[in-house]
Amino acid sequence: MNAQFKKGVLDLIALHVISEGPMTTYDVLVKLRDALDVNENTIYPLLRRLEQDTLISHQKHQGDMGAPRKVFLLTDAGKTHLATLKKDWFEFSSVVHTILGGKNNV
Repeated sequence: MNAQFKKGVLDLIALHVISEGPMTTYDVLVKLRDALDVNENTIYPLLRRLEQDTLISHQKHQGDMGAPRKVFLLTDAGKTHLATLKKDWFEFSSVVHTILGGKNNV
């Protein structure tokens, strides 16, 4: 997949994945890695930036073994931003699809 395409939608996809329920960094990594072929070098900075932008927050959860794990949750600002990104994405992708000739040119 084109790297520029991925870069443009990573925030949207990461926020959507986290909106499905509390996610560890590893959970987010697995979902995005499998779908978009991204790695830790993309995911860790992305999660840090989303947290700095107050779109996600984290809580520490103690598991059965080992150190506590960060679990990410969407903030209210993150929910609002995700809704805006989804609206923008569907409008944008619809226009691109129309320009490219619809399903006849896929």
